[in-house]
Amino acid sequence: MKGFVYILLLVVCVLTMSGLSQAVSESTEKKETLVRMWETKPGLLVPESVLYHKESQILFVSNINGKPTEKNGEGFISRLSLDGKILDLKWAVGLNAPKGSVIYKNRFYVSDIDRLAEIDLETGQVLAMYPAPGSAFLNDVTADNMGNIYVSDMDEKASAIWRLSGGKFDVWFNGPEIRSPNGLYMEENKLMVGNSGDGKIKSIRISDKAIVDFATVGSGIDGLRPDGKGNYIVSDWQGKTSVVSPERKPVLLMDTSASQINSADLEYVVEKQLLLIPTFFHNTVVAYQFKS
Repeated sequence: MKGFVYILLLVVCVLTMSGLSQAVSESTEKKETLVRMWETKPGLLVPESVLYHKESQILFVSNINGKPTEKNGEGFISRLSLDGKILDLKWAVGLNAPKGSVIYKNRFYVSDIDRLAEIDLETGQVLAMYPAPGSAFLNDVTADNMGNIYVSDMDEKASAIWRLSGGKFDVWFNGPEIRSPNGLYMEENKLMVGNSGDGKIKSIRISDKAIVDFATVGSGIDGLRPDGKGNYIVSDWQGKTSVVSPERKPVLLMDTSASQINSADLEYVVEKQLLLIPTFFHNTVVAYQFKS
């Protein structure tokens, strides 16, 4: 009888400790929070991407103003304040469905369907256009610390990464590992690619183009930005925004697809914990405070 009581007490103890361990695990589990801050007033026309310029504290927004592949010359770039006020609705004009962008020194670069536009950061004047023969859907843009500009071609058949270097704009990377690439982000000596073809984030080493899988998203990838803690915030154009890391499954932050509100090429300002989402056909940019 004593032996039975002892075993019973031991089982209770183990179950109690297990419960406490689970409670501690749950209490210390990483939690993400998203708090809506502001939304722009009417004026933007099919905003596809947002870019933060730290030096001026300005947000640059690419407005397609038409269909994503329409060469109508009506696309434009807007400038916003960090609290969502439209400072200059048409800062740069005459573009064809502009999408991803990057700033290097005093130049603003933006994709323009099948070419890359170079714009003066001070005046908003288009200085040059770099055609990309054979491309079909140039999308996101990033730059390395040498001023080379990288552009994704999301077209399923073309599927390539282009590079502007020394005034020459040509294909830098293509192959079976890259299918419908979209979001780009440069991390020191490697290019992070949101590969919508297989729903993965891939890392391409700049020095020798060695490519490896970084994490699995499991859906289309539009915007791609680091959260400053080794993870990436990604958007799925249909309306999903998630946090992705190699160690765990994607964490869904928000899903507006049921409301038919898109989540296009987002921006995240780490030092301000500010997440900015262009809503595409909903014609606004929405800002959230994001903590991870």
